[in-house]
Amino acid sequence: MNKEIVLDTGNICQLLRIRRDLIPNYYLLAFPKSQGEPSAEEISEMLTLGTSHAQKLALELLNDAEAFTILYSGYSARREKGWHVHIVLLGNRWKKAWLYTVLSGKNLVQAIGLRKDDAPRLR
Repeated sequence: MNKEIVLDTGNICQLLRIRRDLIPNYYLLAFPKSQGEPSAEEISEMLTLGTSHAQKLALELLNDAEAFTILYSGYSARREKGWHVHIVLLGNRWKKAWLYTVLSGKNLVQAIGLRKDDAPRLR
């Protein structure tokens, strides 16, 4: 699934299906880098759209409109440049625990410098 969504400002965002073995049912709502950084209004609209799409996908795929997690990482905490919202459909606590285990491992590898990380080095 790849879907373009036109925001109220006329800019677009993209809902992308991310296929990762470790995290099933993973989607990204992304603001293309070519448009620069989104305005505060666009960020707000994208978070609302992300929640709405997460509910629809969770209902369609898991028969439970509330079986999802949304993650947003600000510029200083994200690995790559570009504004985006992560949507992960979950079915139970074990899947949520697995998600956080994978994210912990990824962030540890980034923190020690073994994985690419564009975040600024704040002290």
